[in-house]
Parts: sequence; structure tokens; C-alpha cells
Amino acid sequence: MQNPSTYSTLFSKGKPESKPKVAMFFVYLVLGLSLCVFGASIWFSSYAKNVYIQRKPQFTREANKIQYEIRKLELEENALTGIERVRSLIKELGLVEHTRKSIELRDR
Repeated sequence: MQNPSTYSTLFSKGKPESKPKVAMFFVYLVLGLSLCVFGASIWFSSYAKNVYIQRKPQFTREANKIQYEIRKLELEENALTGIERVRSLIKELGLVEHTRKSIELRDR
């Protein structure tokens, strides 16, 4: 037969007494720290997004200005290469390029 006093001594010796208050304190501490880290990551990500949104109009204005200047330079380059091509064709054909204004004769 089992004696209640021997039963409690058999099974209570192997187990140290746990302190639930201390264990729950560590659980709440870890939970609180993880929530703080999560909140900080949300705050920093939203802060960066707000900074980007505030700077976005300035970026688009500058990007449009640079694209306009690039298009202007491309048109100027095309015009210059067109003139250079005409001059090289004139030289190849042996034609003379006029450097002064032409004079128009009037009919009487």
C-alpha cells in the first residue's frame, strides 16, 4: 500500500520548487521588450516613409528639370550632327559652301 507521506517525499525530491511570480516576471519582461522593439521598428519605418513623401515633390521637380535639359541637349546634338553631315556631304561632292548672303536681283 501507498503511504501518503512516502508518496509526497518520492516525487517532491526530484522537483525543485518553482516560483511562478519570478517566472511570470521574466515572461512579461520578454513580452514587453519585444513589443517595444516592434513599436520602434514601426515608428522608424513610418518616419522614413513620411520623410520620403515630403521630399517626393522636390525629387519629381528636379527629375523633370533634368529630363527637360537632357531632351534639350539631345535636340541640340541632333541639329549639330545634321549640320556636320551636310558639311561633310558638301565636301565629298566638291560643292562650295556660301559664307555670305545671297543677292537677289529684281526684275524691271
